[in-house]
This record gives sequence, C-alpha cells and structure tokens, in this order.
Amino acid sequence: MAMDIFAGANIKVELGTAGNTVSSTFEVIPEVSVFPTSGSESAVIDVKSFNSAYNRKLLGTKSVPDITLSVNWLPDNTVHTKLLAASENQTRVQIRITYFENALQTTGYSVVYNGFISKDGVTGDKDQVVVREFTLAVDGKAVEQKVLAGE
Repeated sequence: MAMDIFAGANIKVELGTAGNTVSSTFEVIPEVSVFPTSGSESAVIDVKSFNSAYNRKLLGTKSVPDITLSVNWLPDNTVHTKLLAASENQTRVQIRITYFENALQTTGYSVVYNGFISKDGVTGDKDQVVVREFTLAVDGKAVEQKVLAGE
C-alpha cells in the first residue's frame, strides 16, 4: 500500500544516547511546539571562467543544517532536563524525528542524528506559553533513515 501525503500534526521527537548505531534508550520529548525540520545541504562552489559570460556551479561536501527543537518548557520534566544538561555539559546526544502519515502512527518516515545541543534559550511573553529552544548541531550524516511500512 502506498503512503498518502503527510500532515505536520503527527510527529514524534525522541532523545537517546549517541553512538554509531541507533540508540536503544530513546525517550519521547514532550510538548514539542514547532515542527522540526531535517535534511541535508551541499556546499556550492562558484567556478569562474574568464572566457565565459556565466560562472558554473559545482557541489562540494554535504552537511546537515542545525535543527531547532522548540518545546513548551517544563522545567521539572526529566527529558527537558536531559536536553538542558546536554547543552550545559556539551555532551553528544542522539535525536530521532519520526514523521507519521496519520494519527495511527504505524506508517511514515524516521531519521536519526547524532549531535550536540549547541544553543538553548527561553522565550515567551505575558500572554504566551514559555518556550525553550534547543539547537542541535548535527555531527556527520544521519545514523539511520527509514520508511516505516506498518503491519
């Protein structure tokens, strides 16, 4: 059965222990407040040629851009506390982002990254929820990417 288009409401983000393989200690990060993006990009090399009116382009090395993870801040939540500790201690973590096709959460796509929480900060206002933003600086390529086919 082919999957259908996805809605952003069916997403799960998890925190695990970093390593060369997929962590076995993932914990769901509660209260994710902004859709986290994932993907890759290549360095673009601008090739100058003095005998041409146009420059050429080549692609260089690939990287994964930083991922911003925003949560409705729960200061006493154990997973939020672990994210903050990883930022303060500059320790490597593993993040799994799963984009589900629907609310049944049986089919979709997941990607796992190793990285560091390179930045964190609190935002909010008088009539707004308090949000803590964590920036994941991804270290290398994805540890795993897979399609979840369901049962």
